[in-house]
Amino acid sequence: MNDATLTNETTVVAVPMTPAKGLLALLNIIVFVAAFVALNYWIGVADFWAGFLFVLYWSSVEHLKVERLPHCIVGAIVGLLVSYAMQTLPLTMGIVGALIPLSVIIVMVYCQVMGWLPVVVNTATMLFLTVATMPALQTHGNFISVFSGMGIAFFVTLVVGGGKLMEKFSKK
Repeated sequence: MNDATLTNETTVVAVPMTPAKGLLALLNIIVFVAAFVALNYWIGVADFWAGFLFVLYWSSVEHLKVERLPHCIVGAIVGLLVSYAMQTLPLTMGIVGALIPLSVIIVMVYCQVMGWLPVVVNTATMLFLTVATMPALQTHGNFISVFSGMGIAFFVTLVVGGGKLMEKFSKK
């Protein structure tokens, strides 16, 4: 890197969180996780792991960027849909039913390699596909329950709504 490059770059320095703010963040996380678990139990959804996987991906990889939500949401749903097809189609259609989702996965991997359809085929897609095709989930998972327990609406509302509230109160 030359000096001209260094002067034109913007450096972002992460400010370490104070222990008090870290404890407050932890307390908020505990409350939100408990609320999500309670909500799922209340509506009768036992397979709510996908909601946690979604918020983990969105927060850790996409840093809760609202503009990345379409990629996260669509990718998660596509990954789960293909996994669901892998679970159900072979049972109803035999070998042809197994070849259909495998063919779709091959096309999806090619799209990922080529950078095509980035809203549909992205890292979130592959993450959900990878997790949801684990033998335990393929054998015992209830994908209808997984879709109803995804938690997208819960966590998006929580993060976006909470952000707007924080902005409102910080202006006062």
